[in-house]
Amino acid sequence: MLALSDTAGVILLVLGVVFVVAAGVALVLRSRVTREPAPDIPPAMEPGPSDPALETPLLQKLQGWGVVLVAFFVVWLPYNWLIEPSTNLEQEKALRTEAIERGRRSVELFSEENQLGVGCVRCHGPELRGGVIPAGTGWAYPPDLTTICGGPSTGHPLIKSVTDIQNTIEQGRGVMPSWSIRYQGALDDQQINDIVNYLVHMSSENVPFEDNICINPDAVKAVNSPSASPAGTSGATGSTGSSSGATGATGATGASA
Repeated sequence: MLALSDTAGVILLVLGVVFVVAAGVALVLRSRVTREPAPDIPPAMEPGPSDPALETPLLQKLQGWGVVLVAFFVVWLPYNWLIEPSTNLEQEKALRTEAIERGRRSVELFSEENQLGVGCVRCHGPELRGGVIPAGTGWAYPPDLTTICGGPSTGHPLIKSVTDIQNTIEQGRGVMPSWSIRYQGALDDQQINDIVNYLVHMSSENVPFEDNICINPDAVKAVNSPSASPAGTSGATGSTGSSSGATGATGATGASA
């Protein structure tokens, strides 16, 4: 997509204004051209107007409007090139804010007042800081989602990018069911994207930027490098309360359950 730099746009805008002013002055001066007075002939004896006399005013009028139209585009196009980047940025921020708010409502319980509610808090706790749920003959411990963007550094060893959060919500993991309609779930792509946006926004407030695999490309490269330490693996799963002592379903999900 072609775009002008700020300097080039300002130059074109100034030239356009100069052109408009010059065109206006020329039209005014042209209209003030003095003509010699016509002879005093009785109206009944005056000859009819010639073709040039009839066509010239119309032609001048059309030319004048053509100049005005060209001058308008000379000013309007650079102006829009200058403001378009900031306009697009504001629109993007507004859309992201709306998505985060929908995601915040989605993780809450469904109610008459909150019909977007999916109920992630049932398993992940009232503040999404982790919970305890029955799993078979024991217990499972859904993870703390307020630090999901920390990945392995905050006890989520299987979460190494935003894509992992998205895939976990869509496809499920362990005792967590799939939520995408692509995998017999109940949520469409927009609803899942809203939840992911909210989780990224929320957890980014609790995770240092250098460790944030959601917004820091360097952190993503670090956790996916061959030399990355598998730290936090022990925090990925929660031990069950069964008599056999077997570990419960994995809790390293970036999703809401």
